[in-house]
Amino acid sequence: MEYQRTIAKPVSFEGKGIFTNKTIKIELYPLFENEGIIFERADLPDTPRIPLHIDYVIGAEGSTVLSDGKVSIYLIEHLLSALHGLGIDNLLIRVYGEEIPLFDGSALHFVRKIREAGFRILPAPRRKYRLLKAFSMENGKGRITFLPSRELRIKAKIEFSHPLIGTQECIYIHNSFHYLQEISFARTFGFKNLLEERKRKGILKGGDFSNAIVLDEEGILNPEGLRCKDEFVRHKVLDLIGDLYALGLPLVAEVQAEFSGHRLHIEALKSLYKAGLLEEFEERALTFLCILNKKRALV
Repeated sequence: MEYQRTIAKPVSFEGKGIFTNKTIKIELYPLFENEGIIFERADLPDTPRIPLHIDYVIGAEGSTVLSDGKVSIYLIEHLLSALHGLGIDNLLIRVYGEEIPLFDGSALHFVRKIREAGFRILPAPRRKYRLLKAFSMENGKGRITFLPSRELRIKAKIEFSHPLIGTQECIYIHNSFHYLQEISFARTFGFKNLLEERKRKGILKGGDFSNAIVLDEEGILNPEGLRCKDEFVRHKVLDLIGDLYALGLPLVAEVQAEFSGHRLHIEALKSLYKAGLLEEFEERALTFLCILNKKRALV
C-alpha cells in the first residue's frame, strides 16, 4: 500500500542558470494530498502558476520545458527526476527565474536537500497511470517503446563515437532505494567543442566543468573523472525518470529507450495521453490514516 507524500518542511536553494548565468533561487513548499506538483514563477509580478501536466510540457533539444504559452521554466527534468525518485506527489515549487539551476548536472543536490527536510505521509493513496496497450514511437535514430508492466522498468541504450562511451546499456527497476543508489548521482555530459560553440552564440552563458561531464576527442576534462564507468547511460535513465513524471503522476510500465532524448520522450507521452492508452488508478488507503489533520496550513 502506497500513500501520497510531500516534504515535511520548506526547502530553499540557489544556483547558477546555465542559459542565463544568473543566480536563481528555488523554494519548495509542502502541499496537501491530491494537489499535485505546481510550479510558480515567483519572480514575475502576478506569480503565475503552472501545474505539472503533460499538456504544459515541451521536449526541447537538451532540455525539458514547462510552459503555459505565456511563461516558461526551462531545465525541469533533473528536479522532476528527484521528485519521481523520492516519491513526492504534492509540492509547490517557487522559481525566481526562467530556469532550474543545473548544479553538478545530476539530481544529487535536489535529493540531498529534500531528504534533509524529510517527508510527510498524506491521508490518500498514491494515484498512478497504468499502460493499457503497447506503444512505440521513433524519431530519426531514436526509439522509445512502452509495454504494460506491474512496475516501472527502464531499459536504456546510448551510443556515441567516443572511446569512453561507445555503446552503453542500463536496466533499471524503479523504487526510491534503487534511484538513490544507482541513478541520482549521474551527471549530464557534453563535448567541449559544442559547449564552446554554444557559449560563443550566447546559448549557454553559464555552462562549465562544474555542471557537466565535459569531454574532448580523447577523454574527460573534469579533474575528478567519472563517478562510475557507465555514468553516461545512467544519466539518460535519470533524464527519462524526470521526463516520465511530466505526466503529473507516476507511470507503471516497462519503458525501452534507445538513442532517445527529451523531445522524443515528451512527444511519446503526449501521444500516449491523447490516445487514451493510460488509465488512472489509486492504491486503497487504510481508514486510520484519515484522522490526520487536514486543516493545518502547510504553506
